[in-house]
Amino acid sequence: MSSALVKRFDVAGKIGLVTGAGKGIGRGVALTLAEAGMSLAVQDLDPKAAGSVAEEIIGAGGKALPITGDASDQASVEDSFVRTKQEFGRLDVLVNNAGIYPYNEILDMPVEEWDTVLGLNLRGTFLHTKFGAQLMVDGGNGGRIINIASVKSFRPSDPGFSHYDVSKSGVVMLTQAAALEFAKHRIHINSVAPGVVETDGTRDMIKEGAFGDPSDIVPLGRWAQPSDIGDAVLFLAGPAASYITGATLVVDGGSLVK
Repeated sequence: MSSALVKRFDVAGKIGLVTGAGKGIGRGVALTLAEAGMSLAVQDLDPKAAGSVAEEIIGAGGKALPITGDASDQASVEDSFVRTKQEFGRLDVLVNNAGIYPYNEILDMPVEEWDTVLGLNLRGTFLHTKFGAQLMVDGGNGGRIINIASVKSFRPSDPGFSHYDVSKSGVVMLTQAAALEFAKHRIHINSVAPGVVETDGTRDMIKEGAFGDPSDIVPLGRWAQPSDIGDAVLFLAGPAASYITGATLVVDGGSLVK
């Protein structure tokens, strides 16, 4: 492989922040970016989870700053970017991953639960986009913002996840709207829409058959791993994606088109 081609996928030396990085998809994304040479602020509501991922990155020779933060709280979000700038001097890549997916059908759903899900999944993405983009604008070197959406942005889940589905649909539209606003600053904003991903949060549901059999649902015949999502984020974070903005990359093994 030529050195010129390698450079098109090179993110070494870049500075990133990943929300919800303590476990699941966020952890997979953080480890992938760190392995590729990116220095990272790893933010999570759980300080032990954030610390564990940071230690793993540092132990492998990378650079990481654990940040305990509530992705739905403005003051906490602003503090995350202040700490990132203090530690690394700038921000090149932001990955908005933090999200929740509790189960409740609409008639049984407390209004507070609706507000909580939209507050983290959608409002939290907006807050990080707002203050992360400001840091990039101030730096004057452009940047990449990558939002984790879902295939449920495009069609509803089974009953019980209306708040999650609506929040992820909003993430896709926010991606498109923000991409228009920030193109003049050379900030590319895209999203990744995973299907079912095997994580600590979904593993029991997978074992119980909540999602069905992947051989019947996914043309590629398996559920995604966090590293699959990490690879998609790595592509969007690198030079090879320099003419992509406002797009949503579906990473679901083909399930959306089946």
